[in-house]
Amino acid sequence: MTGMLVGAIVIGDLADRFGRKKGILVSALLLSTSGVISAVSPNYYVFLLMQFFTGAGSSGLILVIYVLAVEFIGVKWRAFCGINIQIPFALGEAMTGVLAVFIRDWRWLQLAVTAPAFLFISYTCLLPESVRWLVVQGRYDEAKKIIQRIARVNNVEVPRHLLDDHNMESRPVDGTVSVTSNDIELVNESRPEAKIKKTVIDLLRTPVTRMRSFNMFFCWCVCSLVYYGLSSNSSSLSGNVFVNFIATMLVEIPSYIFTFPVIDRLGRKASLSFMFSLGGVACFTSGFIPQGNYWLVVGLSLVGKFGIAAAFAIAYIYSAEIFPTEYRSVAVGTCSMCARTGGILQPFIASLADIYKPLPLLIFGVLSLVCGCLTVFLPETVGCELPQTLQESEAFGSDQSTWYFTCCSSCNKTSTPEENVSAHDV
Repeated sequence: MTGMLVGAIVIGDLADRFGRKKGILVSALLLSTSGVISAVSPNYYVFLLMQFFTGAGSSGLILVIYVLAVEFIGVKWRAFCGINIQIPFALGEAMTGVLAVFIRDWRWLQLAVTAPAFLFISYTCLLPESVRWLVVQGRYDEAKKIIQRIARVNNVEVPRHLLDDHNMESRPVDGTVSVTSNDIELVNESRPEAKIKKTVIDLLRTPVTRMRSFNMFFCWCVCSLVYYGLSSNSSSLSGNVFVNFIATMLVEIPSYIFTFPVIDRLGRKASLSFMFSLGGVACFTSGFIPQGNYWLVVGLSLVGKFGIAAAFAIAYIYSAEIFPTEYRSVAVGTCSMCARTGGILQPFIASLADIYKPLPLLIFGVLSLVCGCLTVFLPETVGCELPQTLQESEAFGSDQSTWYFTCCSSCNKTSTPEENVSAHDV
């Protein structure tokens, strides 16, 4: 988990500076090489060090691939892609359990789950660089070639005035994703403005934004803590450990499918609060179920994982909308760091089962319920014109009551989710 924290920052910055393809290449090399060395580690300390680098490589690979995919997706389908791209992640988690059924030696299993990362290296040269990143870097000729290639594949024509316009720097770009913001930051600012140093301290200077920032930081920390906690706890449930693990991973898929239509219809706040509460109630209740009731305990654990996985997906989008544009990158980046902190704390919470077996689940449940309550104090963002500056952020949501959950005409700008480009830039 510490490696994932470092990898998200270092490799994310590398991808922002030198390109998405280089970020993928470095991540794949780091993940595959350290993973293979882990499998042949002569002692625990070498294994521990290699696990650090494996975490860094995997975190960087996930982030950069996510960003590259989203940067090629149009505004209309970006939210859909941003949520459902998590489905292959869940399939990969489940595949680890499937491999473990047949590979019982931990060294060979470690090799089996990390060596395939070498495949990324074999076709990195075939991946196109992000057009948005190239435009931001002023490499317009390379961007034009990729656009023309895309047009040929899709059998469409690119308007000539777009390719012939040499003043592309002044043309508004439809968002460019920053990897250092952990997946989802979209910068619609001009390049001179982007050079102004922004820090998280600025978000804590004003009372309303400060309260919302701490609220989101805590929610991200709990998301990661409970998400990885339930994943690890699947091995301690009664019954077949492999079936429990695979089911715990696969239950994420329906949660992501369920999330996409819900977040627009119920709103971000109501959806996030409900998912936190669902996961919290399930975890808390399962802590009091006697272990003899195998199916009930496993079922509640799966419901808890369903809720927290959906909450994590919603938190990604909600955070990018709730913070002002000029500070969105640093804000979501800080949220990511808080999430990694939760992941680091998770093993210590899990170890409390030695004192009282249901204690970790009770802690997961209480923290999730607390987040479900805290989310109520956040403003709704669906259908509203999102804040661009700190001043606008302070005023944003002032016309909404605490129990305001759905978009209404009192928002600054009323529109359908499909029409609201800002709300779907993630």
